[in-house]
Amino acid sequence: MWLPLLLYVCACANALAAPRELRVGVYSNEPKIFVNASGQASGIFVDLLQLVAEREQWTLKYVPCTWQACLDALRAGELDLMPDVARTPEREGLYDFHTLPVLHSWSQIYRAPSSAIHSLFDLQGKRVAVLRGSVQRATFINMLDSFGIQTSMVDAASLMDAFALVQRGEADAVIANHLFGNFHSARYGVADSGIVFQPSVLFFVTGTGRNADVLAAIDRSVQDWRSGADPSYTRVLRHWGAQEPAVKMPVVLWWGLGALAVFSLLAGLMVLVLRRQVQERTRHIQASEQKLATILDSVGAFIYIKGKDYRYQYANQQTVQLFGCSGQDVVGLEDSAFFDAATTARLRANDKRVIEGGETLEAEETNTQQGKGETRTYLSVKIPLRHADGRIHALCGISTDITERRRSEESLQIAATVFESFEGMIVTGPDQRILKANQAFARLTGYSVDELVGLTPKHLHSDRHDAQFYSALQSTLRTQGAWQGEVWNRRKDGQEYPAWITITTVRSADGDITHYVGTQTDISSRKAAEEEIRVLAFYDPLTGLPNRRLMTDRLQHSLATSVRSGAGGALLFVDMDNFKDLNDTQGHEIGDQLLRQVAARLGGCVRTGDTVARLGGDEFVLLLEGLSPAPHEAAAQAESVGRTVLQALSQSYLLDGHSHHSSCSIGVALYADALGSVDELLKRGDLAMYQAKGAGRNTLRFFDPRTQAAVTARTAMESGLREALRDGQFLLHYQAQINQHRGIVGAEALVRWQHPLRGLVSPGEFIPVAEASGLIVPLGAWILRTACQQLMDWSQDPLTAHWTLAVNVSARQFRHSHFVDEVLGVLDETGANPRLLKLELTETLLLDDVEETIERMTTLRALGLGFSLDDFGTGYSSLSYLKRLPLDQLKIDQGFVRDLLTDANDATIARTIVTLAQSLDLGVIAEGVETEAQRDMLASLGCHTWQGYLFGRPGPASALRLAAEAAAAAAT
Repeated sequence: MWLPLLLYVCACANALAAPRELRVGVYSNEPKIFVNASGQASGIFVDLLQLVAEREQWTLKYVPCTWQACLDALRAGELDLMPDVARTPEREGLYDFHTLPVLHSWSQIYRAPSSAIHSLFDLQGKRVAVLRGSVQRATFINMLDSFGIQTSMVDAASLMDAFALVQRGEADAVIANHLFGNFHSARYGVADSGIVFQPSVLFFVTGTGRNADVLAAIDRSVQDWRSGADPSYTRVLRHWGAQEPAVKMPVVLWWGLGALAVFSLLAGLMVLVLRRQVQERTRHIQASEQKLATILDSVGAFIYIKGKDYRYQYANQQTVQLFGCSGQDVVGLEDSAFFDAATTARLRANDKRVIEGGETLEAEETNTQQGKGETRTYLSVKIPLRHADGRIHALCGISTDITERRRSEESLQIAATVFESFEGMIVTGPDQRILKANQAFARLTGYSVDELVGLTPKHLHSDRHDAQFYSALQSTLRTQGAWQGEVWNRRKDGQEYPAWITITTVRSADGDITHYVGTQTDISSRKAAEEEIRVLAFYDPLTGLPNRRLMTDRLQHSLATSVRSGAGGALLFVDMDNFKDLNDTQGHEIGDQLLRQVAARLGGCVRTGDTVARLGGDEFVLLLEGLSPAPHEAAAQAESVGRTVLQALSQSYLLDGHSHHSSCSIGVALYADALGSVDELLKRGDLAMYQAKGAGRNTLRFFDPRTQAAVTARTAMESGLREALRDGQFLLHYQAQINQHRGIVGAEALVRWQHPLRGLVSPGEFIPVAEASGLIVPLGAWILRTACQQLMDWSQDPLTAHWTLAVNVSARQFRHSHFVDEVLGVLDETGANPRLLKLELTETLLLDDVEETIERMTTLRALGLGFSLDDFGTGYSSLSYLKRLPLDQLKIDQGFVRDLLTDANDATIARTIVTLAQSLDLGVIAEGVETEAQRDMLASLGCHTWQGYLFGRPGPASALRLAAEAAAAAAT
């Protein structure tokens, strides 16, 4: 703060200097400032500066340079003035600004026409061109960091280069002030994205401590411009903002006469004006001197002037108080009057370099005053004062007491030594951006110290902790001022590591947070040791599977969870058959190889959340959690896993280069059997395993005989289904679909199983088994092919050629990867008309993977197939998905039709379904219509197509043909 005052004093001492010539930097930033096609400086700031120069009688010399080169030259003293600079706290430490802003501006983002950038979030992953070293760059990066948006910054030496990067496709967007961007957007083919930020005010700046009078003169002109006293400012802005054409003034003779009259009047007033200017100038100089004296006496530095005889010619109030005498007493004395001999000699040597050598000196001076004996350190700047002809006549000095600062620096040096001696330390600001990091922290994270500065600890976060963890950490810091704990971080190379972290809050005397200090210690070795101990305690060393202890804990937890949630579960007790014979004949090493391979195969037979454990020897346990709450369904799920295990473990093993075959026996106990007891469940599983051994090995048995009977029956049913598919025991029956006005319009195909011994088997018995076993896929393919063949038969008869045929498709069949290709193949093979084929889907199909369902339906719909949503109202259809499905028809479930006349809720639901279908432009059909009253009620609600026993039971296609003939005959 004292360097501008020093220059001001020197300027006063050389008041008769030659007229000012100012070197002004010019870089390319149209329309604010640039070099035009004629090589001349041009733009808003050039025109405004020319107005000030004319007023102050300056000579301007424009020096073209790039933006950063201009700023570097200004700091080095190679330029006197730089226009178009936004004021920031960082730049205030590097340059001197005048007080009043010259121009208001803001930053805008311009995009390539092909880039869909309309908000900050659209910039994710984009390349953004920006002027190197500009304020926009730092502000923009900070703004993106706050939103977690990642972009690639492309630096350019000039704004034109930045815009050219977008034009060439090397960047997706560019940042510029709105004046330059609007001026050049059309030229470079870029478009305004609508994203604005960083409103700023623009100034002229000088190097620190130089040209204070120039800044003051600029402020005077800006004050006149802002007040409206000088309209030149408005004219300049209008010229560059609206590009108005100049107004041509007509030349008329009488204007010349008027000019002569005005000139005569001005000549008469000239003497009076000049006299008043002299008086005003005198008052201005006196006021300036008074202000200068007040300023120099008010600053906290010691300001003085010494002549060529090294005697004081001037001393400000601070210097006078230091010496302990009045200002008049100081003038004419030398340093020996105030300091000891050693200090006087050092001061004289420094002063001699300035007065005789012409140097501008900046040095630390250690002075000891006479009588006090106290030694203090000063930072002194001394410059020579010259006459107009260049001769030195005095020196001007300013000294600042830095004694306390030096002591603080020593303390900081000690602290820095301590800082580097600890492992992993950082200091951040209140915004948690790293201000300082030691080498230990850099080694730990893999970053350099320079790379860490400016980052936040968030940059080191791994994915092992959720947002709630970090929110709790911040809350503890706010309330308690400190936090410590274990955190998993990520190094620069992506490697994750555990660390013990402590964070301490540093507050000012007012209680405001000023810094955070963090320490970090790598605890990888400790964690590895803990993990090794845990593995030894809870895992089998041979197979790596959980041991009996861990399995027991998990089983206890699983049983408790099952009681709370109601979900089912099962324990599979697996024992290898004839394992002792292998150990006795081939040795324990071969046996161990087999056990390791068995463990690997068992892991591939279960889901991620299930547990495979080794109890010891050749005994393994599988814990299956989250099964169906219904015991018979849970048993079916457990049996499916058990049979997968039987098949996996019966495959050949490669033991020491030789093939070996083995098998296992499995005992199954359901959670529902054990009444919440771990020991009871293990005992029942063990007993069931021995029952499997007794049944001849290589099989499974359930502990509960009833469950075993159900499993046996289900297994027999599945086996029978496979034989039925192989032997062609299935057939299709057809139930008519009736329209109120058109009679029979089609039918629904219903599968029947003609068992050689049991006769017709109800679909309610075999369809669930087919679904669970996966046989529904080949069965559904047979139904589809048979139905299409029936459509072809009907197409040959004019009475039935227009009939549609509805085929039920299960969720598992529809999601099969080859379903669409299979439908297309059947249509191509049979030649059936796809527009007469209607696929009935259930609402359960919509619960999983809706997008894929819609995609498959759309593909088939494009070929002409229709879709009906079966049992509508019994599931969980989302209306948002329903309106997107390419449906043709909704089917009212028979559960709503049955009590239609007696239950008002069922009637309301039916009416709602009809209204919904009409609003979605869909057809509607009701199933389960058994009485004329039900039919008439449905018709009154708007449903005119029905299906049910009222119109006939499902039967062969021939029976449906006869019914159609009878109806046709009755109509005639």
